Amino acid sequence: MNRTTTSPTATAAATVWPCLTYRDARGAIAFLTEVFGFRETAVHTREDDPSIVEHAELRGPLGGGVMLGTTAKDDSAWGRRVPGNDAVYVVCDDPDALFDRAVAAGAEIVRGLVDEDYGSRGFTVRDPEGNLWSFGTYRGEGAAPKADRETFAALLDAWAAAIVADDAEAIGRFTTPDWTFVAGNGVTHGSTFLGLVAAGDLTHDTMTLDVERVTPLSDTTVLVTTRGTNSGAFRGEPFSADEWTTDVFVWDGERWRCALTQLTPADPAQPAST
Repeated sequence: MNRTTTSPTATAAATVWPCLTYRDARGAIAFLTEVFGFRETAVHTREDDPSIVEHAELRGPLGGGVMLGTTAKDDSAWGRRVPGNDAVYVVCDDPDALFDRAVAAGAEIVRGLVDEDYGSRGFTVRDPEGNLWSFGTYRGEGAAPKADRETFAALLDAWAAAIVADDAEAIGRFTTPDWTFVAGNGVTHGSTFLGLVAAGDLTHDTMTLDVERVTPLSDTTVLVTTRGTNSGAFRGEPFSADEWTTDVFVWDGERWRCALTQLTPADPAQPAST
């Protein structure tokens, strides 16, 4: 069996895979990668006939993916499936640009751009063998919202306000139960931080967090890098800090919560990146 595998960038670990069958699986792969931006991550072909795709995997631009193969490749239930009867929905951020690409590529438009009453905007095309592909901004009930700088700038402003208010309960709503700090003095459980705040041993007068980078690692995990300053007192002793902070946020179905905070002292002479 011939095999071509490309190492994917960090994406969501898909747990549900639509599985399609095609007469020309190679042509389907080209259609989905060249027009809609899917990435070919694995293709297994028959050794004696490379035109027969035993199994292929494509990753979507925003995560998830599809599996596909050549119809009539064997006499199994999978091999006997008739192509052209399936439908797949794909989340996208810019349906207008994607629609223009589909039109330019000559894709058969089944349904043009539509604004749905539930907030989604999208369209549907038919692939060369008859399957329907719908693209839209709807991410599913309980799905994480788009992870961008604006989202996390607002979230971190609210978190900083809770910290300056010395409100341990409010601070904790931004974190997971196993929230952990990693800094020069070692590893500290978030519960220790919250306990010090609740007891009045740790107070903050100021805190600013400027978001430098937001890096989605999956549909539900995001790495957020900030440059921040803060000041306050620890058991009566004043302190101030200028730090780079790397936070790992996870989506719990309702909101983003911080699971890990890495603190690195900043060089005051070194400006933030642009």
